[in-house]
Amino acid sequence: MQQTLDTGFFRSARFPGVLRYHFKTLGRTVLLVLSILFGSQLLSLLFPILTGNPYPYMGVYADQSLSMIVAMVCACVVAGRSTRFLLRFGTSRFSVWLGNLIGLWAGMVALLLGTLLLNMLVGGLVLLLASVLPQSFAIKPLFTDIRGTAIFTHTLGTALASLPQAILYMLEWVSIFYLFGCCLRRRPGLTLTVVLGVPLLLMMLTLIPAVRQAADMVEHANEQQMMMLGVQWLKVLMDIANFIQHRWPLIQLSAAVVSLPLSYLCMRGTAQP
Repeated sequence: MQQTLDTGFFRSARFPGVLRYHFKTLGRTVLLVLSILFGSQLLSLLFPILTGNPYPYMGVYADQSLSMIVAMVCACVVAGRSTRFLLRFGTSRFSVWLGNLIGLWAGMVALLLGTLLLNMLVGGLVLLLASVLPQSFAIKPLFTDIRGTAIFTHTLGTALASLPQAILYMLEWVSIFYLFGCCLRRRPGLTLTVVLGVPLLLMMLTLIPAVRQAADMVEHANEQQMMMLGVQWLKVLMDIANFIQHRWPLIQLSAAVVSLPLSYLCMRGTAQP
């Protein structure tokens, strides 16, 4: 009896079991995605040899766009099916919520790092093929004028320098995606209406009238007025770019922090199966 009472909160709340569950399920998902990505990249190495066209090489990078898509899908699955499965055994809601977040954070960061390691491996194979088969395998660098092995070292240094920022962004977006998954499970119609309807309404109220006004001015304005219109649109675009560069990281971080308690409040009301 004494041994049972001294197990601690996390063990009595089955927190280690929640982490083991996510390690197995999310681990399989990460390995599957990396395997598909590696297979597709290996197949892409055959096309230059068969066709004679140069291989478009982007260098070493962490595939953040792919990781974000997988993170959104996994967050919705974890907020739905995984949460119902874990609560079925009387597990504490707090441990399920915390385990879900830790599992998603660890899994998606592992996926991000896996894409970086995978691109390093593929980059080595690309350089090896280019040196062994120079007549049939040529490299065409994308987004840079650097050629040869220098593109590998240059892009690797850039990827490693930006990796902490990429990991932070992944943690923030996983928190936001998990809140979206919890809301989608509880109120799918309302959630989709807010997520899709509000941006569409804002676009209709702001962008469409502005484009219509610009079209009318282009149709009836002289050359000087059209030049002034172009300057105004350029200023608007520069203001948007400046806002995204300087203000958006703080907004994203604040949204991620707010998403944590909101996701717990949304998940806490889940009925015990």
